[in-house]
Amino acid sequence: MIEKIKDFVREIVAYWRKPATGDSVAYREYLMLSVGWLGMRLATVFGIGFAVNNPFTAMTLHMTHRDLLIFGYICTAIGYALAPLNAYIIDNLRSRAGKYRVFVKLAIPSGILSLFALFFPYEKMGYIPMVISLFLIGQIQGYVQGWYSTGVSNLVFVISPNSKERVRIMTVSSLVHNFAPSLTGFLIPVLSDVFADGDLYNIRTYRIIYPVFIIVGVAMSLAAYYGVQERIIEPRSKVTKVGLVSALKAVSRNKLFWIKCSDNWNNFMEDSKNVLMQWLFYYGKVGSMTTYGIMDTLSYNSSMWAMLASPWLIDKLGKKGFKLVKNITQVFITLGLALTYKKSLVLIFIFYFLNRFWETTEIIDRAMESDIRDYQQYISGERIDGSFGVVDTYVGGAVGAVTNLFIPWVYKRNGFDGTDYTVLNVYLEDGSFNSGNVLYTLLDKLLMISLVGAVIDILPWFFYDLSETDQKAVVRVVRLRSAVEDRHAGVLEDELYCEACEALTLMNAHLGGEKQQKLKKDAAMPKAERKATNKAIRAANEEIEIAAFLQKELTRYETPFGKAFIDLCRQMADDETGKTADFEQLAIALPGGANKEERTLRSDAISNARAVKHAARLREKHPERDVESFSADDYEKLFDLPEETKAQRQEKRRAIRAANKVRNHFGKVMKPYLWAHRHLLLSEAYAQIDAFTDDYPLVKARLDERRALEEEAARAAAAQRKTEALARRK
Repeated sequence: MIEKIKDFVREIVAYWRKPATGDSVAYREYLMLSVGWLGMRLATVFGIGFAVNNPFTAMTLHMTHRDLLIFGYICTAIGYALAPLNAYIIDNLRSRAGKYRVFVKLAIPSGILSLFALFFPYEKMGYIPMVISLFLIGQIQGYVQGWYSTGVSNLVFVISPNSKERVRIMTVSSLVHNFAPSLTGFLIPVLSDVFADGDLYNIRTYRIIYPVFIIVGVAMSLAAYYGVQERIIEPRSKVTKVGLVSALKAVSRNKLFWIKCSDNWNNFMEDSKNVLMQWLFYYGKVGSMTTYGIMDTLSYNSSMWAMLASPWLIDKLGKKGFKLVKNITQVFITLGLALTYKKSLVLIFIFYFLNRFWETTEIIDRAMESDIRDYQQYISGERIDGSFGVVDTYVGGAVGAVTNLFIPWVYKRNGFDGTDYTVLNVYLEDGSFNSGNVLYTLLDKLLMISLVGAVIDILPWFFYDLSETDQKAVVRVVRLRSAVEDRHAGVLEDELYCEACEALTLMNAHLGGEKQQKLKKDAAMPKAERKATNKAIRAANEEIEIAAFLQKELTRYETPFGKAFIDLCRQMADDETGKTADFEQLAIALPGGANKEERTLRSDAISNARAVKHAARLREKHPERDVESFSADDYEKLFDLPEETKAQRQEKRRAIRAANKVRNHFGKVMKPYLWAHRHLLLSEAYAQIDAFTDDYPLVKARLDERRALEEEAARAAAAQRKTEALARRK
């Protein structure tokens, strides 16, 4: 054990600033993301929401269930209106700060708005002014806070293209940032005993503790901005924008996305049991709020152990297998809680501990969401992120509009109308039993609903079919496509080129190989040797699958459909006026496609053929805008302009804004033709793929030399810092 700890420490030190071979992220970046995420969780611990069990609006300020539902629907409608704009911003924002890092800078305005929302004197107002104030303040604070939290939490999607490495990063960061709700979950009940006589739903309790969390959290979260790097695999030469309609259409065809969404949309049933322990203590008086705080904190932190085991479980079971085991286990936990919660606080604690032990959503769900986005980029050729949120908002909002009525209906059917909370009190103010209370009757119903929801949650995951090997193959294909496009545009970076060449080398080494069976237990072979051999066999079998996947990509334009598809692309590329042929009819006449990839290409062909007419109208509308003069290389160079002085920064911003206008118009007018040229380029490159790796030895040597120089410079800088620190001590 001591040796393992020493090895672990040595590995951390060795790869603190530079990632290990095969990885993309150094351990220092793990820490910066984790600290930033923890800070964000602390800074956003307070918010204004409209739900029947919301601690602030429902329990503290006593908004009625009717009004909570009405304002909840209004918020949903606003979300519908803003969702396309939000998606467009995420999918098309061009910033050197990154796709998500740029939003981390909203930490400070978000914190200021949260403090304002917290100390606004709602309790001194009449009911109607209070509700209106809550709504208006909540919309502004929530929108800014939403972008801020999205920026920090979504960094994990783009921090590495390696799925296994992302799982490790999610595990570490989840262990750290989940300390935030543990801390607040413990301190708020305890402080309510100290400052508010155990009144958990008292605004004084909020105002005593939350400001410190918000201020400290804002400062900590900036670590994610200054210490984390995004690593999206996308051609630097890409200039077309992601159209909202086409993005939504692409996402709507993603079966994996719908499976994950259906799991989330059912949470209204499964999560209905979550109020049980809090209600038993607050309304049932089964113990003090300090006891509740201790039990809640200890059970909440049980998830740490499952998070630690998540990488191992995902490695052994795969993400699909892990999800199925998790959901099946939840059924038995809910059943056990329903049968025993009236008997003992110890049993309640045990089942809450087990329930939260499996709450690994931060790891498994985010890991799957990252894989789904990688797959979407592979299948559609575009890096789409924001449009996932639009589909989830619209469809999920419609589902939520119906399901949000269900729990209030259950409450009302069982004697609690959302206005008279005294019916939940088991004891009257004088300590006598309240014979009219409905607490336990209501909790019984909620547990049964939760049990049904847990069973339903299992079903969709049997249809999830993206394996861990498929995800690795998808990333290699995306790397190869990006390398081919960037090389043609003259903006290819050495790292991407070498990664693509290494993928081709591995493909050639394993193509046509036969899979081997793992060795079974054999008394003659030592366990360690058999384990190492099986690990090698598993890796080789995986490479054989990936080689076949990559070979299918390289021959995608040689099939009967592929040849007809490339012929259409060639006709579109040769005629950029769109007046000599009816490309839409030619696209519709394409063969049906023998697999998902070909069917997707056919659908894209029809969409882009229709876009030709729109492009022609844009040319006629703005003849003064010269689309021929745009250069992707010149555009990229603008971001390297100096910004040491204020004048230089202003000039750089003006140049980028002007270039963005030209780029946007160019992308709209040339989109269908750039799409056709892209496939022609890939087709020609794949036909001569052996020549692609000709420069690999030279580029690899150059890259290794550069990395060695960077490592030497880092060591020299570290030694200099150490010398300066010693000098200061003297």
